[in-house]
Amino acid sequence: MSETLNISDAEWEVMRVVWASGESTSQEITRVLNGKRGWSQSTVKTLIGRLTSKGYLHARKEARHFVYTTHLVEPDSLKLEVEGLLSRICSRKVPNLLAYLIEKTPMIAADRAMLEEVLQNKQAVAQVPCDCYPGQCTCHLHARDTILSNLSHEENKYEN
Repeated sequence: MSETLNISDAEWEVMRVVWASGESTSQEITRVLNGKRGWSQSTVKTLIGRLTSKGYLHARKEARHFVYTTHLVEPDSLKLEVEGLLSRICSRKVPNLLAYLIEKTPMIAADRAMLEEVLQNKQAVAQVPCDCYPGQCTCHLHARDTILSNLSHEENKYEN
């Protein structure tokens, strides 16, 4: 599996149906997604074709139908999706994002207990380092003056 998945939001809908059933025909996928999204058979077949081309779905012929399966495991795919999201934001903003997700997520007592245990065991650091390229966030490590100073230094280097 690659480090990130190249799956659109619409393709995720198809993958969720296949993960839920283990294997599906295009008719079964269409039935679910027509009910949820109003998608036609041709729309679903287009998405299945894209996922098959990308190697995320596999087709085998059974009688007059193709049956689709995947080698991707849903929990691993979800982790890759989250890692992709986290790689696009400043590491200092992740705790606020986690707090928002926890606030918005319905959970039972066992879920809450599991999260509390994870937090209890989480080792705190003195400071979370910013992992952004200068100019892509508002962290004090990348203040505007530092960026302008670096640009000025680069310009002066070519004047001599």
